[in-house]
Amino acid sequence: MRLQHLFGPLLLRVLSVGCTGTPPPENIHPPPKMTTESDTHALFSPPALAGDWTDWIVGEWEGRGEGSAGKGRGRTRFKLALGGQFLIGRGEAEITGLDPDYLKKHMRATYEENERFRRSGYQVLEIYTLDLKTGEVIAYLFDSLRCLASGRGRRDGVREIVQWEWRTGQKSTRITERVSADEMRSVERTPNPDGSVMEDTGIMTRVTRRKGSRDKR
Repeated sequence: MRLQHLFGPLLLRVLSVGCTGTPPPENIHPPPKMTTESDTHALFSPPALAGDWTDWIVGEWEGRGEGSAGKGRGRTRFKLALGGQFLIGRGEAEITGLDPDYLKKHMRATYEENERFRRSGYQVLEIYTLDLKTGEVIAYLFDSLRCLASGRGRRDGVREIVQWEWRTGQKSTRITERVSADEMRSVERTPNPDGSVMEDTGIMTRVTRRKGSRDKR
């Protein structure tokens, strides 16, 4: 079972159930022009992550999301760690609705698994940084369903696109967009074994802002 993306980075993940697949080519947007948020030549002791995207996303967010498997709501907090070299996202979500027939068909989920998931909710830890040589986004994900994933992608000031590869060898694409200073929208596309594509969307609004940050609209 792979429930990953249903809350901005949390809400989407919650209802993209299982440990993912590969979206068809027509569903993958071309990556935006790469932006470098740090001095990529300072390989030994690079400066902390900075730039429009990092300054904007740090803080606490809450939201809701829905997808083929159901609905949920939750909260995610992003903060810098290890001297500002990594962006850490921690999220928790409450499941407000599940489609047991969909989960049984596509994820082989039993009634007991559905009920356990509904009761326990969903937790996720995500870690981001930038490749010092290329400026690409490097990402790792761990969650309460014991899913593991690594990702690489690119971002500009308003959009981040990450291609995720899961421990099963499957792949998915997540697009996170900055709608405004206090709102983000995410979409994740995942294929099912029958050839259909699961698409999940989430919207989050800011609860708290990083100290000292300013609105950049």
